[in-house]
Amino acid sequence: MKRRARADKNYKFTERKHSGAGVLAFVCSFVPLLLFFYAVYVSFLRDGQAPEKIGCVGVAAVILAFLTFYVSVREARKEKVIKKVPIAGAVLSVLMIAGWTTVYVLGWIGL
Repeated sequence: MKRRARADKNYKFTERKHSGAGVLAFVCSFVPLLLFFYAVYVSFLRDGQAPEKIGCVGVAAVILAFLTFYVSVREARKEKVIKKVPIAGAVLSVLMIAGWTTVYVLGWIGL
């Protein structure tokens, strides 16, 4: 009779730990998304007539996305760090930068 492999053999013991700054960057990479929903909400309430407020929110979101991208990449390059969280933060930051850039370009060309 064949024996089943035990589930506990899938564990890998390592000295790697989660980076505190990497986790913080991952959490902060959600803020530009929340700012995007806030900008959509304000625009809806004012029938699309809130360009200054939305512009300020957008600039703050882009700056924060670049900052979280920088911190995520810096933390992912460290040796004894679990890299999944900083890489996820970097990917989300790039998506937010691309999204906000698209919003600005569409605003500039008038669509």
